[in-house]
Amino acid sequence: MKLLTIIFLSIVTSYSYAQPEKTWFNQATYTKLEDADTHTLQVSTHYYFAPQAYFWVWDDFGYLDTDSNIRLTYNNDERNVFSGMEGELFIANWFATASIEDLGDTSDNNTLGLGYLFYDSLKLSVRHQRQASGDDITWLQGQLNIDIDTNSYVGTTLVSDDEFENWQVEVRYFRHLGDQKYFTLDLTHENSNSKNHNNFIANYYFNQHFALGLGSNESHLLVEGKYFVNHSFFVKARYQEQSDDEQSLEMSMQAQF
Repeated sequence: MKLLTIIFLSIVTSYSYAQPEKTWFNQATYTKLEDADTHTLQVSTHYYFAPQAYFWVWDDFGYLDTDSNIRLTYNNDERNVFSGMEGELFIANWFATASIEDLGDTSDNNTLGLGYLFYDSLKLSVRHQRQASGDDITWLQGQLNIDIDTNSYVGTTLVSDDEFENWQVEVRYFRHLGDQKYFTLDLTHENSNSKNHNNFIANYYFNQHFALGLGSNESHLLVEGKYFVNHSFFVKARYQEQSDDEQSLEMSMQAQF
């Protein structure tokens, strides 16, 4: 973790006068499960082939991805170490999606999809997922962004398998409250053969540099705080109850240029 901190701080110092529009997003996340004494490290780098403008706060760049992008991830949970890749390619209003969960085994656990973007506010797509330990699944997805005014928007995502047995609905609400104060609310309802639950997280931005969030994940408490050094670098800490007798602590850093 010390090495990651040094790398991120060095990058931030070098780009302290970078433009607010960003194309390259880099994140490192460390998670510790308290009772199980398990540690997880995830590092990701996400590149967009067009500049992304933030929407009032420095960690919101709009609800829909409408530009070609590619994302690489590295995961290490002390038992498994693997790297993955995913991306979207836009040609006019059409877009193709692809993802590989483990680059060491590209034949299984991968997804290919095709979709269409309507008026920069509605994305419809279909994806076919190959699984190593189960039947292949076809996913249907719709994403809608509604700009209420220049200070707020509502984003919605609906994803379901082609038999409508497993589906999920996500809603995000963003509001500029005035001055440098902002509010976001993220709601999720998941319905599947194994579980049916609701999640939410509400964040209040006291100013451009500090935000505090409170929520529930599968009826367990979730608390998080974010500190923005500037528009290029921020850190986040999250405490979450995983079960009645298990808690996790997550620390992350993000540098964006």
